[in-house]
Amino acid sequence: MNKFMRAGLVLGALLGTACGSDDDEDACVQVAVFARSATGSCTSYPSTCDVPDGYVECCGGFLGGCSDSEARCVDDTTDSCSPASGGADCPGICQ
Repeated sequence: MNKFMRAGLVLGALLGTACGSDDDEDACVQVAVFARSATGSCTSYPSTCDVPDGYVECCGGFLGGCSDSEARCVDDTTDSCSPASGGADCPGICQ
């Protein structure tokens, strides 16, 4: 078997093991995520795995939706901005 065929088989085996994992629940979503601490403001993180423990995901307005499809974006009652009072770009939190 020549070295190109051998390299192709090795590459195929490596790519095949990366797909179809049963650990999709713990997978990092590689998309910008905005989150804040209990007392902080919304900060951008490169993926869901980069968000520190205890932080809540920010959403709404220019921030977009929640990374978890089961969560919904609700008003952040800790800030003075209210989407119901004309604040279209008010950040909310994912719950």
